[in-house]
Amino acid sequence: MTIDRQDITRALLDVILFECAGYREAQNDRYLIRDLAVAFAHARDMFINNHRTNNFKHPGDVFIRLHKLHTHMGLREYMRLLPRGNNAYFPYPTPVRCSLLDTNGNIQEDYVSLPACTSQEINDFLQNYAENVPNTFHDDIAAVVLYLRNNCWRNRKGSGGGSAELSVNGVLGVTKYSKVHNAIKRRKVGRQQAHEIERQQAAARHRQQLAQEEARRMAEKHEQERLRQEKEARETRQIHGLDVETAEKLRLQQLIDDARYRSITRYLDELKLQAATEETRQEVETLRKTLETTLRANAHLENVEVRLFGSFESGLSTITSDADFTVYNFVSSGGKLIHGLARILRASGYGPITTIANARVPIVSFVEHNIRCDMSINQPMGVHNSQLINAYQKIDSRFLGLWFGLRTLAGKHDIIITVNTGYLSSYALMMMLIVFLQDVTTPPILPRLQQQGADKMFASLVDGLHCAYDRNPRNYTAMAAKNTKLEGQLLTEFCQYFGYTFDYLKQEVNPRFGVIRNRSVSTPPRSKMDNRPKDWSVCILDPFIPNRNVAGNCRHNHAVDIQQAFRSAYDALKVCNIDKAFKR
Repeated sequence: MTIDRQDITRALLDVILFECAGYREAQNDRYLIRDLAVAFAHARDMFINNHRTNNFKHPGDVFIRLHKLHTHMGLREYMRLLPRGNNAYFPYPTPVRCSLLDTNGNIQEDYVSLPACTSQEINDFLQNYAENVPNTFHDDIAAVVLYLRNNCWRNRKGSGGGSAELSVNGVLGVTKYSKVHNAIKRRKVGRQQAHEIERQQAAARHRQQLAQEEARRMAEKHEQERLRQEKEARETRQIHGLDVETAEKLRLQQLIDDARYRSITRYLDELKLQAATEETRQEVETLRKTLETTLRANAHLENVEVRLFGSFESGLSTITSDADFTVYNFVSSGGKLIHGLARILRASGYGPITTIANARVPIVSFVEHNIRCDMSINQPMGVHNSQLINAYQKIDSRFLGLWFGLRTLAGKHDIIITVNTGYLSSYALMMMLIVFLQDVTTPPILPRLQQQGADKMFASLVDGLHCAYDRNPRNYTAMAAKNTKLEGQLLTEFCQYFGYTFDYLKQEVNPRFGVIRNRSVSTPPRSKMDNRPKDWSVCILDPFIPNRNVAGNCRHNHAVDIQQAFRSAYDALKVCNIDKAFKR
């Protein structure tokens, strides 16, 4: 079993801050960093002594020693690397500060401000601890805190409650940090959450019923209006003629369409609730910085950079998204680089580590803070692709709802899986959406960021390719606003276009130039041993790599499935059948 030493000390930092909040020598809420370091020194001794006797499961002393958390300087630098001064379990930020000279001219020490927590903050912290700190750490932390109370903090009781015997070898620990206590709390919360989910689902069904009822009432109202207009038209046909009657019918149809588009848009608004929260995005960014710091602590890796790409970099992540990282300037002595990266991560306490070395892009995978993480080496094009998508999605707020709706719709019809299955990747589907908003809908919502004037372009050379585009989305928000279509209408039109208009065998989706046109690239010759399709049934080009078809693995029969999926979705959306369009 691979032990994640890093996690337990992260949680322990926030628990120590929680225990110390409101306790200080002076009446100014200041708590000296050197006093916190003393607590970590005691904790280190506790880990060493009890891990040797198998009373503790996790050797947290390794990470404490690695980052010198038991020293003033080491703990200060560690806390300064954290955006909040802690790991977000603690209820408020604790930045490290240094006071000015005192009245005698003496230099004051580094400190954090730790005012007493309110009752609500205490409850929130303990709940956060129960739900998000891995339960394998609970008993170790409970025992360490009791030891600190008795040997470092002068028998203070703290907000974590009294002590009780833990489940391991009769060791005593603070009850509210223990595994058994928090398991009971999680079960109670789980029942409450299940009830809340059921309530939300019932509310969603109720909203859908109301929407359907509203659509029915509006349709009846429009039908009554149509009959009235037809009667007036018959009485005045010689004066107004047939064109007026046609115009009235078109006007009434537009009212019906507007109600339908509003109903679809409301559903897309519900889908946007699955977007990752700012707290999750911040947690992923903190993890990136920590990984970078961990790697730089090794010899010959001082210049390593860890960069995000994928959904967390593009701004389209959900609450269940993986975090994709790539490492620049990584070196390793002997063997494949990816195995060297895996060895360092294991030695630093991350894990369990899964290494996929024979993939087109080798990766290591692990879970940290309940977030699945994939790390590769030297993949700058993935970073630039993600940043280009991020620039486009920032231009107009409708982009997020359209993407979540399109992804849900494609998932329902099983046409977005992985390229190895012969269907569309999410990246290919994203390029289709971008070019649709550039070249099909009118007026266009998105500009052609790679085709702007030289004064606007941000030039970048990646793997020998020029990857220039305008990175300032504010240049185009006014242009996007000229298109006033609702998200529901745009999604309906997207499905209509790729279901009935786009010629899959003859046309290409070209995001570099922002156009859909006749194919400019032919399928490259394949060897007899190459299992990829001999002819491209769909052509969706990469925005940066010339002549690369990101849908090149899509097979002919699957292209037919894709077109039929969009047709079925359009046929359902044009009659506002949301269940048929989106749900399995």
